[in-house]
Amino acid sequence: MFPTPAQVLRQREGALAETPFPLLLHALAIEERTCTLELKVRQREKRITFEDGAPVACSSNLLHETLGKFLVEKGKLSEVDYQKALAESVQTEVPIGGLLVQKGLISPFDLYKQMQANMALKLLDCFRWTDARFRLIADIEPPDTSVRMNTSQLILTGISTMMPFDEVATHFTFTDDRHFAQVPGVEGPRLSSKDARLFQALRFRPTFTELQQRSGLDTDATLRRLYAFCLLGLADFAEEVDKRPQPAPSAVAAAPMPGPALTPMPGSLETVDVAALAPAATGLPFSDEDEAVKNALLSAFMSHRGQDPFDLLGVPEDVQPVALRKAFLALTDKFSPLRFQTADLKEKAEGLLVGYARAYGALSEVEQAALWRKRRAAAREKKVGTGRPSTAEQFRIRTDLLDASTQYDEARKRLKAENYAGAFEYFEYACDIDPKPLYRAYRAWARYLMKPEAHGKLALQELLDVVKQEPGCEEAWFFTGEVSRGEGQWAQAEDAYRKAFKLNPKNRQYVDLIQDTMKRVKR
Repeated sequence: MFPTPAQVLRQREGALAETPFPLLLHALAIEERTCTLELKVRQREKRITFEDGAPVACSSNLLHETLGKFLVEKGKLSEVDYQKALAESVQTEVPIGGLLVQKGLISPFDLYKQMQANMALKLLDCFRWTDARFRLIADIEPPDTSVRMNTSQLILTGISTMMPFDEVATHFTFTDDRHFAQVPGVEGPRLSSKDARLFQALRFRPTFTELQQRSGLDTDATLRRLYAFCLLGLADFAEEVDKRPQPAPSAVAAAPMPGPALTPMPGSLETVDVAALAPAATGLPFSDEDEAVKNALLSAFMSHRGQDPFDLLGVPEDVQPVALRKAFLALTDKFSPLRFQTADLKEKAEGLLVGYARAYGALSEVEQAALWRKRRAAAREKKVGTGRPSTAEQFRIRTDLLDASTQYDEARKRLKAENYAGAFEYFEYACDIDPKPLYRAYRAWARYLMKPEAHGKLALQELLDVVKQEPGCEEAWFFTGEVSRGEGQWAQAEDAYRKAFKLNPKNRQYVDLIQDTMKRVKR
């Protein structure tokens, strides 16, 4: 049904139109690759770092995807505090997340959850970059923070909510008489009620039409989820499933893959969030409910990737064996996995323990310790202007941050000046950067105004898609009314004006428009 992961990764660069983003994600996960995936389309660029097949970092040149702007948008940080922290971060070269924690503007635990959500937003956005070029880079720069995404969950969510339907239909084709079935013994992501309903319907080995009927989902939702299930190896053509070796009875029931659960985000996006904390067992000295310990654990976990062995263990370069051993034992005791009961916190404590053990092992060996001292000396030289640039600097995104709101404001100015072609161009830029329903509604309206006789049907379809996604967008309903009116669809125009009026009863223009269209409908 799909090329093997090895076949997918044989090509080091290409186009997502030919090798879809979810196919790349899945191949990197199965092959457990450690590398960087670079994506470019027009002005936009992203670089995703993978460790052992899992996404652990994503850099982007889109302003709204930066951590600071994301925290402002989510109401976790004021614009004033963001600007102050940003200026200080630029001056001191301290990551903005660390500064916010130092200033007490956000707790380490909450920061980690927001960083997960921010990274999921960046990655899910890539599912709509169907015209991008990609390049796989073997060398990586270790990420500063330790955020790790559940690849199978991203693939299911991205295909279900973000990937354009035309692309799904292009890359997932079959005849009407083909039957589908569950693949036993395969672990998968956590399923929503809709996903679970469709997955259970696969037990009856239905055709696509029968699958729709059993699940109660429309064509769009059914095809998207079936594509994701087949790509993840949870489903396949029935005859292909029959050819596979049957697993032992105990392995037939597929358990949910451990990892973050999905929680909805505004704008139809979904993101990967921290798993809900399990209640602590009574009578045991676990630290799960101790906010200070929990925050200290998350703070140490987020920063440990970007630290060398000396910094990680908090010891000087001339540390002696006894002092080194004491520092190591103190840290392993402070964040021992035995102190935590919650799976999510225990996993992070285990990750820290591995990091401390590696650092202790490196500094215990004379040659390794000397090598790390040389690296620190080289880093100090580079800071004053000498030395070889790091991998991150060699491959960094050089484009200035792209701000969708700036493009949108310029487009509104051009629209007001009746420069419809220029307005459409800038609304297109804004939608490229951040496809908010409002931006998409204005883009459709500008498209229509350029050539009403030629673009009416396309603009109307775009607007109907927007109001389906965001029924609360007043401008989209108004534009739908105006374009429907121009296309002679008076009943639809009346309904759209009524929806706009319901959202904004103070705008009396809608009353006149409703009355006028009612007269047209009666004729």
